[in-house]
Amino acid sequence: MASRELKLKIELVPAPLWYSSIYNIYRKAGMLDEWRRIKDELFRREGKKCWICGREGERLEAHEFWEYDDERHVQRLVAIHHICDLCHKVKHIGFWCYTKDGKEKLAKRGLREEQLIDHFCRVNGCSREDFKRHIEESFRVWIERSRHRWTQDLGEYDPNKKRKSEESKGREAV
Repeated sequence: MASRELKLKIELVPAPLWYSSIYNIYRKAGMLDEWRRIKDELFRREGKKCWICGREGERLEAHEFWEYDDERHVQRLVAIHHICDLCHKVKHIGFWCYTKDGKEKLAKRGLREEQLIDHFCRVNGCSREDFKRHIEESFRVWIERSRHRWTQDLGEYDPNKKRKSEESKGREAV
């Protein structure tokens, strides 16, 4: 099963980009109101269900979807969607199942790696062998990407663009 056919894919963020999420960028810029506005917009647009698996009645987390230019080493933010806890943990399975901190947090939540694998297979209608191939390829790509310095293109979510846009709206109102 090719990665592009998968509904739920593993996303291993290159090591140089760890903790460079749009949430952290907004938090550091003192723009958490903007983050809340984005989350409210997601609820209005997508409802209160997981964008990937469709589960309802679950706590939803905003997940950033990135594209990677492996030649120029640019990580580009293309979308933010609400996803359920299990889909989010599968997306970041590298943290949850392969780091000491992640394993401890997973255990505290009463979850095991097997449950994440089962969720991946159920959502994608695939076998554990398909999962194994996908995670091996994900780690191969992660190792290569982690060797490089990256820049980020935050697109429409760039806090500097948002500030300039708000400033120009303020000037127009005067």
